[in-house]
Amino acid sequence: MKHWARVAVVLCMALVSTVSLARELPDDPFQSVMWESMAERFMPDGEIVFDERVRVMAPLSAENQFHVPVTVDATALEDVVEIVAVADLNPIPLVMSLRPTEALAFIGFRLKLQQTSPIHVGVRTGDGVWHVGGAVVDAAGGGCTAPAAAHGNSSWMQTLGETRAYAGRDDDSTARMTLRMRHPMDTGLAAGIPAFYLNELAVRNDAGKIIAELDLYEPVSENPTLTLKPRVGPEQMILHVSSRDTEGNTFSFPLDVPAATGL
Repeated sequence: MKHWARVAVVLCMALVSTVSLARELPDDPFQSVMWESMAERFMPDGEIVFDERVRVMAPLSAENQFHVPVTVDATALEDVVEIVAVADLNPIPLVMSLRPTEALAFIGFRLKLQQTSPIHVGVRTGDGVWHVGGAVVDAAGGGCTAPAAAHGNSSWMQTLGETRAYAGRDDDSTARMTLRMRHPMDTGLAAGIPAFYLNELAVRNDAGKIIAELDLYEPVSENPTLTLKPRVGPEQMILHVSSRDTEGNTFSFPLDVPAATGL
């Protein structure tokens, strides 16, 4: 066999091998035209299964396309490593990811929608499997390309990073924390306004151990509102929240968790 022929056979065998190793994606119950692309881009490697234990709670119709509330509850799954949320038909689909190291597999957030879109949430467990849930939200449109409301106020930089936060108890071993931070979360898609958004947030305990880490992206709503459920002991403790935006601004604050009832 000539050398070029041997090379061609090897290349063909490699191509067949690659095709045979490609994942078989399950049919999307939300019938998104972008499902295969979203799965390959944002849920790489591992098996993908649609799982009713991944509960994605969102309105059927968005009253405000700039602030669409979404709650993800995957607490019925064990050994959750990562949670990734995407809005399939947004010009920038990746919304956020959470690594709940010492927190429950739970996240509440708000996002901007450019148009009616499926929202897929992938929850990766320690065995590498992606468990997927989702919802379809009807939206008027334009949520990603309009300038942030903050730009209507010339002094908006003076309150950048200003935060309101609260922590309470779900039970002896779990707290619920909610924070709202002032930030325009500019997507870079509004004329003359570059991308500028909060992109990192971490929660630590007093010993500096990571409880939860989040990566945030452009579709997160202006003045992000986030809800997490850290695992904590029954005694009073302080959580330490730190964040950073794409311009290198850093923000941090302590958050008091009250003792469990009866202590």
